[in-house]
Amino acid sequence: MRITVTVDQPTPEFQTKLLALLSEHAQDVEADSTWTEERATQYYRMLPARARRIVKEAVQRGGHVPADALRDKPDDSLRGHSAPLSRILQRGKMLRCWPEAMEQPVTGVGPGFGKVEGYGINPDLIPVFETAISNVEK
Repeated sequence: MRITVTVDQPTPEFQTKLLALLSEHAQDVEADSTWTEERATQYYRMLPARARRIVKEAVQRGGHVPADALRDKPDDSLRGHSAPLSRILQRGKMLRCWPEAMEQPVTGVGPGFGKVEGYGINPDLIPVFETAISNVEK
């Protein structure tokens, strides 16, 4: 059996009781952490322009955008470009736009510390974010 519950603007008392019930049955509860068109649209809409460009380029390029494609000039730094991707994800969790279990849709690709080599998005998310981009840019 699968039960989906959506509660918009619950009272604090109801929310406390519901969360207590869910935690009591945590082993049987699976969080919905799927990027839907609605969630992706809201996420994309909340992003500042530079972060939107990262998402859009990654989607348009089939899942990966090299860092050089995001630089306006060859020596430009991308420092600070990707921070909003994480910040907006966290803000959406805080505002309960999506569940805590949501994962970052676009991530940096590279050796770890220092410059990124590019950004990637899971190919399964491309159609969802194509729709989101279209919804926002209409």
